[in-house]
Order: sequence, then structure tokens, then C-alpha cells
Amino acid sequence: MRNTSRVLLTAVTATIALLLTTAIASASEYPVHAEGHERGFGGADADGLRVYACDTFGDNWGVRTHYTYRNSTGGVATRTVSDANGVTAGCGEQNMAASAPALSYQVCTGKAGADTVCGLWTRL
Repeated sequence: MRNTSRVLLTAVTATIALLLTTAIASASEYPVHAEGHERGFGGADADGLRVYACDTFGDNWGVRTHYTYRNSTGGVATRTVSDANGVTAGCGEQNMAASAPALSYQVCTGKAGADTVCGLWTRL
């Protein structure tokens, strides 16, 4: 009986660890649509250590992910990562320091850098 309890406890512990690891590594992602097409997507890892923007539609539009983070003076700053290469491989990406992760993000699309359509700000 004691060995069965240990095996069961070990299995439950391993399952919980796997679920927690998967949740931490997952990303918060938002697809952006305009004029009847999905233009791309953007978002951030759940821990805020990576922010990205991916343009997936071959046209004259791009995708931008605006994000906030805590800066070196303790305030909150906003920056943008962009991708405007359409279906060409690669996305815009910014890796954040563990001491200054992304706090929130908003994904936008538009022609020539304009923010014609934007999603809501999402907190991490």
C-alpha cells in the first residue's frame, strides 16, 4: 500500500509540474484582421520575456506589437516591435530582460506603419 501511494504521489507531482511548465512557456497571442483578411498576429510569452509581431499576408500592410515594460527608473515605458515582410519567413521579435519584462501589449496593422486596426491592450 505504501509503495502504491508513493508511485501515485510521484505521478501526480510529475503531471502538475508538466502542466505548470506548459502554462509558463505558453504565449498570449492576438490575430489581427483588416479588410476581410487575417494580416498576421502578435503577442508576448506569458512571462513577458519575448514580444513578437508576425506579418503573414503578402500586401502593403504590416503588423506591429506595441508593448509596455518597467524601465530602469521604475516607470512604465512603451516600445514597438514590427514586421512588414508579408509571407517572407521571419517575424519581428524583442527579447526582454528578466528584470524588465513586458507588462502588456497591443497588436495593430495598417499600411506604411499606420495603426489602422488595433486589438485591445492585453495584460500579461
